[in-house]
Amino acid sequence: MVSVFKWLKSLHKKPLLPGQIEPLYRDVRLSVALFSMVLCDDPFEVKLRDNYELREDEFRESLKRKRMLDAKIEELRRTHPLLTQGKIDELYANLGGRNVEIFVQRAQRMYEARPMRTALFRWEMEQVDLMALADPSFHGYANVVRNIQEMDPDSPWPDEEIDFITLWCRAVRATCHRWRFLLRDFPQPLLDIHELLLFGRLAGAEQQSSWRARRTCTVSVAPPWSDVQIERGMNQLKFYHDFSCDAESWRLAYGACWEPVIAQCNLAWDFVSPPSKDPSPALPFWDKIRLLLHGRVTLSVQQLTLLLHTSLDPYNTTEEMELTWTDLAMDWTNVNFILKGEFNVYVRTASKYDDCRLLHLPRLKLTIGLTWHCLADPNEHLAVQPCAPDRIPEYSSNQEHDSYRAFRSQSVTMAVSLETKASGSSSISNSAAEVHALVYGSTLRWFENLKFILSGVSRPTRRGSLFNNTKPRKGQLSRHYKAVRLALSLHRFHIYYWMSASMQRGFELICGRLTLSSEHALRLVALEDGLKHRPRADWSIVFLNCELNEAEVWLQSALGSDSDDNAELNVSLRQPVEKFYFLSVQRVSYGREAVLTPPFVVPGTASIVPTHRLVVQDLRAAWTKSNRQVAFALYDSWVKAQVLKKNLSSEVMKLLRMPESSVSPMKPRSSARISAEGAQPTPSASSTNSAATPTAPSTPVADSMLQQLLADHRNVVFSEDLSSTGSRPAVTGTSTSEGQEGVHLNWLIELVNSQVLLKGCETKGYIILAAAHAKILQRLHPPVWRDRSLVSKTSWNCSLDGMQYFATISAGEQDALDENILWLSTDHIGSAARAESQVLSSLDCLPDMVGSGQSVGGVISETVGGCDSSALQLQRIVSRCNCEILFVSYGQNTLDLDLDHDLEGLMDIPPPPNDDVMDLWAQREQPVDSFTLTHHDLNICTNSLQYEMLLDVINNLLLHVEPHRKEASERLQRLRFQLQLSSTEDQRRPVQQIQNQLRSLISQLRRLEKDTFMLQRALAEDPSNAQFIAEFDSLERKVYECKEQLNAANEELAMMVSCLKEAQLTAHQRLQAARQGSNVTTVRTSQINFKHAQWRLTEADGQLGIADVVLTNFLYNKLSKSDDACEHSLEIGYVSLANLLPNQIYKQVIVPTELNRNMPVDRQVAVRMFSRDKAPVGGICIKEIFEVNVVPFTFAMTYQFFKTMMRFCFPEKDPETLDGEGEHSESSVARKGGGKHFSNVNKTKRGKESSFYVPIEDDVEKMKERAEKNKLFIYIKIPEVPVKVSYKGGKEKNIEDVHEFFLVVPTLEYHNVTWTWLDLFLAMKNDSKRVLLSQAIKQKLQIRPRSHVEEGGTPQEEDKARLLLGGLSMPGDARSSKRGGFWKPSK
Repeated sequence: MVSVFKWLKSLHKKPLLPGQIEPLYRDVRLSVALFSMVLCDDPFEVKLRDNYELREDEFRESLKRKRMLDAKIEELRRTHPLLTQGKIDELYANLGGRNVEIFVQRAQRMYEARPMRTALFRWEMEQVDLMALADPSFHGYANVVRNIQEMDPDSPWPDEEIDFITLWCRAVRATCHRWRFLLRDFPQPLLDIHELLLFGRLAGAEQQSSWRARRTCTVSVAPPWSDVQIERGMNQLKFYHDFSCDAESWRLAYGACWEPVIAQCNLAWDFVSPPSKDPSPALPFWDKIRLLLHGRVTLSVQQLTLLLHTSLDPYNTTEEMELTWTDLAMDWTNVNFILKGEFNVYVRTASKYDDCRLLHLPRLKLTIGLTWHCLADPNEHLAVQPCAPDRIPEYSSNQEHDSYRAFRSQSVTMAVSLETKASGSSSISNSAAEVHALVYGSTLRWFENLKFILSGVSRPTRRGSLFNNTKPRKGQLSRHYKAVRLALSLHRFHIYYWMSASMQRGFELICGRLTLSSEHALRLVALEDGLKHRPRADWSIVFLNCELNEAEVWLQSALGSDSDDNAELNVSLRQPVEKFYFLSVQRVSYGREAVLTPPFVVPGTASIVPTHRLVVQDLRAAWTKSNRQVAFALYDSWVKAQVLKKNLSSEVMKLLRMPESSVSPMKPRSSARISAEGAQPTPSASSTNSAATPTAPSTPVADSMLQQLLADHRNVVFSEDLSSTGSRPAVTGTSTSEGQEGVHLNWLIELVNSQVLLKGCETKGYIILAAAHAKILQRLHPPVWRDRSLVSKTSWNCSLDGMQYFATISAGEQDALDENILWLSTDHIGSAARAESQVLSSLDCLPDMVGSGQSVGGVISETVGGCDSSALQLQRIVSRCNCEILFVSYGQNTLDLDLDHDLEGLMDIPPPPNDDVMDLWAQREQPVDSFTLTHHDLNICTNSLQYEMLLDVINNLLLHVEPHRKEASERLQRLRFQLQLSSTEDQRRPVQQIQNQLRSLISQLRRLEKDTFMLQRALAEDPSNAQFIAEFDSLERKVYECKEQLNAANEELAMMVSCLKEAQLTAHQRLQAARQGSNVTTVRTSQINFKHAQWRLTEADGQLGIADVVLTNFLYNKLSKSDDACEHSLEIGYVSLANLLPNQIYKQVIVPTELNRNMPVDRQVAVRMFSRDKAPVGGICIKEIFEVNVVPFTFAMTYQFFKTMMRFCFPEKDPETLDGEGEHSESSVARKGGGKHFSNVNKTKRGKESSFYVPIEDDVEKMKERAEKNKLFIYIKIPEVPVKVSYKGGKEKNIEDVHEFFLVVPTLEYHNVTWTWLDLFLAMKNDSKRVLLSQAIKQKLQIRPRSHVEEGGTPQEEDKARLLLGGLSMPGDARSSKRGGFWKPSK
């Protein structure tokens, strides 16, 4: 048609004469009541859809007919007992044939009742009124060009005059009552606009085509005339505009389910407007917009809505996300979009979460700026000249011709800015002017489904050689970005999170201001695996800076839900919600920098600037019983959702198909082993191997024996030289992490002036832990070789400087944290140097003078020198100290080395280790996971209330385990024993059954939620309907029961899967051990070290001292082996207890009797304990070695000190009655028959407790109970300990008074006994009590010579003989008596 119009125009249009002015055109007004344009669909596609719907409906109808036939056959069987099976089969066969006939008849009459759908795309407009006005200011070449330059000021205009074949400009005004774009028969329109008003200037211009941009077209003319050939220009008509648009509502809908239909519309539009004949690659739609549209559009809409479908069903109208702008003002220029208004995000879903406002952003300003990266100026569209297929230039013969090469965008950089401002009007409430976000637990899972749908790749539509469509796929804008810059500024926002719609548990985040700026870069990585792939999109963060000010976190829980864990699920109660203070920060800043790669940094060197840096200032946190319950409930809900996802995944089915003997759950190391063997060895290794080759075959037996000897024997060298230091075990993690410089400093977390409040469950008052500066570093080290596999290495280093502990002296009457928290100021938390400088510079500071300054025991109160007992006072119970924590971990295999691509250039892969057998004595560092905690100096000062608070916090807050967790742990333990008594096939069958049950319960829950949603809508229309209310309560009850069943089945399936994995892992480890031999290695080390700790026990006022406890060089070490064995060692260098009560005869209560003065302090050990545990057998823990060594001690105590200590430790009990209770309980256990009576009571109690599961006759219950309480001790040894005992009673003279009695605690040794810990302690008590009692009686009745009394502290003659002769001492020695009294032979 365009060619015919061009031909008629050339025949009939009269050219203008020289100097003649083109007349002014008439004004045009066009009024249309209804406008409709339809693109017809492919009949084949229409029939496919209709046949699918027919088959689906016919299948349901056939099921109804089959049920009717089943009912009739059952009736015939009752009335005709002799009905044969052949007759029944014949009836069913006739029914199947009849179903086929009915389907054929319905298919033939499908389009008799309704015509076949033909519309693929429909454009409808109602009540259109269009006016185009001409004006002398818009008429003529100069005026039109001037208006074009005003509307498009960014495009460069050439100096010479441009020739146009089409050039016009009009003032346009258009109104439309409704404007719609419809796709097929979908219920939602693609575009729906109401009450549209458009006005402004519009210009059209088409440049005169050059010789290469002209093509010859043939116009067919009927005889007797011949065909006519005309030349057509290939330049396109460009539009320049300056529009203002007003609309009442503007709705757009889009989803991944509509992409095939839109692709079909593009194919159909090619028949209406065929693509250009230019052989250049087609321009993407964004470049076409840049080429054809220029100018500005200002849009004002009362409500603009974008609907994103979250379902794969194109007919869906319930599952979608709604983005709404209210009172929107938008300005669209060449490369900028500016939107202002109120932005809301709603979640539309067919459940009780429908119409949930997810996000509310008032007074939002959204700015989007686009920077196009082209070979030339991206705005120079006037220089673009297409080329005809037969007039391609010669230089394009050896390359692909592209007429748009200079204009085509290579990439685009997008800058997005979001900013909200506070309302200046006082009439608007604060809540309406703040940013709000409301999130439910199911909303997060719903977002995961949305992410899965939006990230999917659409299937090709009618593409390929079969459809004569082999053009390359059009590029996506999401893969065209070069970088995206984001700037976010929110003045104040609230985030609410609830576990469910019942709003029983959740949290609230309140923030004063949030600013964020970041840049993200896109890199397309080509995949080279022999297959055709599109490049993989790899997004990376160039930089990210975020700052959060004045943030608070409050946990929320319904009243009464703390006592009942399932109260949250009863949604119809609607209990009031209580808020609990949890966390607040003054300022949080996060920064992420780009990782420098070669050549900007030398490979293998450590980075100084961390990639991630997080600084938290003035952190205040509270951990209480209420906070713990709410936090654990939120965490459990998230864990259950993740576990449910894993249980329903295909990984469980893979686990079920694994044969235990051949396949292990661990990933094979074949690739790593191949890489290790294929790696190029170092010159030294190659030379050593080559040199050792001739001699290797001659000594295989000797080498194996030598290796076995070295593996079995421990190389321990004893030295009597006590002058050297450092014999104590070194800090394991320090040597592991510092021996190699980190390749990259990944994380740096700093906490400045942070404090954490801990409040127990049974005591009043609270404890505050404060630290002036905490620093956490994460380093990524070069990979290391372990078991011929290359594994990653990561270290975490945490240092706490200026740690302090504060506690309330007396809690007072008010114990509510919301009203009664005395937080520490920055002056009290700051470092010691700053505190000392402040004290020296301000000596007149009254609070420091009254509160004992910065030392331990100092008091902080709200009032200075006040005597009000109800006022809160904090006492410093631990003075400033430092703590260091180090954790080093190694990956499992080489797959853990898939780090950020920015670190690829920094990774220095080490050569594989040398396996030369001659290098047996070479010391190789084995990669072992290690944890180290070092506390330097601890100065502690507590009174009885603070001591009770510490125990309450530790037992009931930090170490407390919820009852349902204990029950789950017991069920898991029982299941483990139960699986040991069943076969593998019996274990796998229930897993499949429970998995099918889970899927059925999920579908049932979705159906119930949809029914609740429909009933909720009906109830909203008629709130007083009693039937609807009853049905709604019944549905809620069914939903609650379904959730209970779903959680129970999910938990049971998770336990089964966990036990199956453990069984397969154990089988794999046994197989590996059988292949490699008994080569047991250390896999994990843990170490806790305290240099010096001093604890002062004070009276209730917190000032007067009772006792001083001193511990030095505390070291605990744990080694975990590869065969599940472990070793424990505990060492204490020095222990002492001093009596600070006035007028006491003994000042040192506990102190070592004698220490070697020549021995360095760091080598002095007062207490040493060692234990080696083997892997459990049948669930019973095995103690291979348990040994305790103690140096001689001196004990000197008075009765007054004993009573004071008992009041300190047990303030609720009377010290006068403790002795009687203790003697009675002790005698009841020690007397004849007492042990039997005690065991009977315990058995009765155990029987009552265990009857909750099964009777005690159950084998599984027997195994579980025996494994919980019993331990097998193979060897126990506690060498003898000489002690010196002194005691002073409450009166002046007492029969129990002793002074410097020398007693020897006998050697205790046991072999192959199965005891509980209580049995062990009772045996130690009974065996040592008889010997010590006999020694005390002898020394009490013995009359000492005067010389010995005068010497005072000198040892007796028999003591000297014992020191010289050891076991061969004088007759009558305690050693001989104790051997006969308690020695037990090994069993």
